[in-house]
Amino acid sequence: MKLAWRACAAATTWMLFAGVAAAQAPAQKLLVRMDYSPWGMHAAMHLAKQKGWFQEAGLDVEVQDGTGTINTLQLLAAGQADVGQVQLGTMAVAKENGLDLISIAGFARKGDLAVMVDEKLGVKSVQDLVGKKLVCFTTSPWAPFIDPYFKANKIAKGKATIVMVSPAAMISTYASGNSDGFLSQAPFGQPMVSKVRPAKALLLSDSGINFPSYGLVATPQRLAEKGATLKKLAQIQVRAWEYIYAGHADEGVAAILAQRPNAKLDPQILLAQIQAYRAFFDSPTQKSLPIGKQSDADWAAAIQSMEQAGMIKPGRKPADYYTNAMLAN
Repeated sequence: MKLAWRACAAATTWMLFAGVAAAQAPAQKLLVRMDYSPWGMHAAMHLAKQKGWFQEAGLDVEVQDGTGTINTLQLLAAGQADVGQVQLGTMAVAKENGLDLISIAGFARKGDLAVMVDEKLGVKSVQDLVGKKLVCFTTSPWAPFIDPYFKANKIAKGKATIVMVSPAAMISTYASGNSDGFLSQAPFGQPMVSKVRPAKALLLSDSGINFPSYGLVATPQRLAEKGATLKKLAQIQVRAWEYIYAGHADEGVAAILAQRPNAKLDPQILLAQIQAYRAFFDSPTQKSLPIGKQSDADWAAAIQSMEQAGMIKPGRKPADYYTNAMLAN
């Protein structure tokens, strides 16, 4: 009897010790680099942080604002961040230029890059951009696509003036009337200028250059080192986007404002951006594809269009650019 009691007491003590040890286990650190300063597409990341979902999963996530998709991709490749939320088409071009990257989740799966021009100018097609002044910035996701865009529309280089400004100055340059338009993402840009100078959007995808938009990207090396941790992050982000688009977009806005209290953000613009992106979350080739999941069909279409534009070499395959392994339980 004494032996049984001692065994039971020992087991109880061990379980209590194990529970305490688990509770005291250090959180797994991750550095997430965003594409840009805070805006609507950052809602899921900030919502997960605000609601404590990362902490509940044993993650210590630092969310850094970015200065453009290209800069974030460079930092990922250099090992200075664990994961980035960026434009996936730009990732594909960066990979072609030697950066070892792969997407681990896809959210906005339709092409969203657009030229936005003042509605009052009466622009109806890309040909109407001849003679117009357009602003962009060097680390924009648009940067590698500018020349192929005009080439695809048979507009000689220089017929439209492209001026590179700082990321922070792009919207203000357009809003103040110092350019006819700007190059950005339609669901980002149109809400930003709707109150001061409404803009018409000409989507890049309408010119035959189409690829998935926003998603999470890491290096294969980080996947090998922190696969289990990145898997938690990706699945929490899927949960957050599902929650936002289940009628809780306002909570996404509130989370951005709470996490970035000094950014002087307009909640109406943030909400409009989140709402505008919903249509871009749908896969262009596969109906009802779950949020986060990517498909060979989407990427095959993207590869074909980028090959035709001369942006990637022939012979690439969808598996070169994405994995769904981080979304599976």
